Amino acid sequence: MPSKPPLSIVAQISLLIQRGLDVPDDDAKIALARLLADNSYARLTRYWRYAQLNPTHGNRAFPPGTTVANLADAYRFDSALRRVLTDGLADFEITLRSRLGYFMAVSGLTYDYRDKAIYRTIILIQGGNARDGLLDGIERDLRRSREDFIAPVIDRGDTPPLWDAMEVLSLGSASKMYSLLSDDTVRHQVARSFNYPHARFAESIFRSLTVVRNFCAHHARIWNRANVQVPPAVLNRLKTDLDQGIYQSTPWAWLVVLADLVDTIRRDNSYSTALWSLVNAHPQYIDGLKWPRSA
Repeated sequence: MPSKPPLSIVAQISLLIQRGLDVPDDDAKIALARLLADNSYARLTRYWRYAQLNPTHGNRAFPPGTTVANLADAYRFDSALRRVLTDGLADFEITLRSRLGYFMAVSGLTYDYRDKAIYRTIILIQGGNARDGLLDGIERDLRRSREDFIAPVIDRGDTPPLWDAMEVLSLGSASKMYSLLSDDTVRHQVARSFNYPHARFAESIFRSLTVVRNFCAHHARIWNRANVQVPPAVLNRLKTDLDQGIYQSTPWAWLVVLADLVDTIRRDNSYSTALWSLVNAHPQYIDGLKWPRSA
């Protein structure tokens, strides 16, 4: 396979200047060098492709007047957005684990959550059973934990009560537990606790926000992420824009759903205020949230 030699930061800067980036003086070169050293060319190029003329077809030139500050600003906006999303997702994760654990426990499943009999069998397209994957994930989460309320129980071959287990289960495991749980009464109770109409609606949101949480945890790009593979359902009352397409498989749908969900959990509008203040302060990036595109 063809190999690409690594480029020094000096060579990376020269390449960007050749492509039309405006780097007029030593201060701009120093700023660009620091940006590249701290974040890597490979990571940054996923952002500045949207500033280039036609990178999809090989034209990686920058429009006249494109500066280092322009490139850095898009990257820093996305970083700030991830931080705000991470704050809200933390509230969601804790609340989902708490409510799901509570409703399962009071329904008599305190020690049965490791039993395949309480979950539905769903055969995956790529092969295997989703239930088996969930149970494997639960076991990994429990055995990886060294919390003093989990590790000694597991080490002696016992099952921790569900309310303790929920403290160490990943959001992915909790979301899959909800999706695969056979007890529709519990699923409905959890959904209604979030003011969602039914379990399948809630399931869509829980699965989608788990994906967002993983993106944020790995510092992946949110802005201009096209073709969201696990889009969330969006309540009709939140679809206030005439263009209903912005609520389908877009980062905007994530923002709308999470803002409403966290406000519901916190019982105030502090979260949505912070999120929309950030977005509205950077109107030049809203298109990349509502109408994301590949570049």
